[in-house]
Amino acid sequence: MSIEALIQAHTEALLANTEAVKLLTLSLAGRTPTAEKPKVDPKPVAKKEEPKVDHKPEIEEQEYYGDEPVPYETVRALVLKLAPTQRDAIKALNAKHGIANLKVLLDKEDDFSTVNDQAKLEAVYADLQALEA
Repeated sequence: MSIEALIQAHTEALLANTEAVKLLTLSLAGRTPTAEKPKVDPKPVAKKEEPKVDHKPEIEEQEYYGDEPVPYETVRALVLKLAPTQRDAIKALNAKHGIANLKVLLDKEDDFSTVNDQAKLEAVYADLQALEA
């Protein structure tokens, strides 16, 4: 296969992938390029009075994980957020928990799903949240 033919094949594949991504993006947004517009009923419908509901404000930056383990990425993100102003406090917190840094809680340094001590990670996260407050 010549270089020109190879480049042409790659270009066509990229264009096809781009079109597929566009279609996926539209479908995820609830729109498809072939979707018909919803039909509008010509008769006006009396609107029902909906009772007002007081919504509780969402808790910002503090997620509730319930029975699920706190993800390593969440703890890492909080450390990175606090690091510019709380570096010494983070080092003291790590010493308190007997770790050099968060990465020692991973079996594989580049795989955040390999947490080897979830209880310690959650304890560090709780202390970091207290530090943030």
